[in-house]
Amino acid sequence: MSYLNNIVHETHPVLFASQLYAEVLNSTSISNHIKNVIGNHSDYTIVPYCYFHNSFMDYEVRGKKKFKDDLEKINYSIENIELNNTKNIRKYIVPVYKTQIPETERKYLCGMIGVPIPNYDDPDANQDHYVCFIYEKDKKELHYFDSSITKSYENTETYKILSLTFNPKTIVVNNSTFESQGGVSESEYNYIAQNIFCHTWSLWFLYHFAVNNKTMRQIDQMCCKSKGDDYDKYNLIKIKKFIYEILLVKLKLEKMYKNIKFKNAFRYIIMDDEQSSIKEIIKAYN
Repeated sequence: MSYLNNIVHETHPVLFASQLYAEVLNSTSISNHIKNVIGNHSDYTIVPYCYFHNSFMDYEVRGKKKFKDDLEKINYSIENIELNNTKNIRKYIVPVYKTQIPETERKYLCGMIGVPIPNYDDPDANQDHYVCFIYEKDKKELHYFDSSITKSYENTETYKILSLTFNPKTIVVNNSTFESQGGVSESEYNYIAQNIFCHTWSLWFLYHFAVNNKTMRQIDQMCCKSKGDDYDKYNLIKIKKFIYEILLVKLKLEKMYKNIKFKNAFRYIIMDDEQSSIKEIIKAYN
């Protein structure tokens, strides 16, 4: 977390609190987070979290009782590929990804995958996107959840990877967008830019689908009904409350409540793209 120490004095406290949370989440096993979210659910087998680069795939290793935090990697059979190319995905990525899908008698396979987001203005900027899935084996039905989904979702790397890997008979996708533009915005203070939680939206989906037994249609209905700033504000508040009130306990990250920089700022949002205006949306725990 050394880079966080370098920016703490330059970043708005509310934004820094979100970055602090994201860094803690990303530095620990995503697969373990999924396990903690769904609990000891006898119907689910977790596919190890995988992240796809242009020349190799990162993956989490399953230990005796839990997944390890450190990632291992498998090289593709070719040195460099275009991640969005369907032929490349089918020929080079799918065979590698299938090596990590466990054999199981359980009803569902679930997991999360990640890909880099190209930034042509700043190639050195590290931006990622995460989606999650639930595959019902008997029905050969894939439930695909992308928090920043658009009408062109079938052209995305994540959709192609999962659909080509499982080759399902039917695919159920979310219609609602919970994270506009993937949290990418020209202003860092508006509601879109504050919603940088695609990994958490994935956990939120798994929680409601696997734990609360919600259907994809019911989950879609949990999104804001209005448009514009109210839409993005509503979704931002929803995910921050989920993190603070439910997820930190589920993930056994209660230590975050003791971090003053997190506790004193994460409970707020920046209002109306005005960095000097903040509003408390979550009451502090004693």
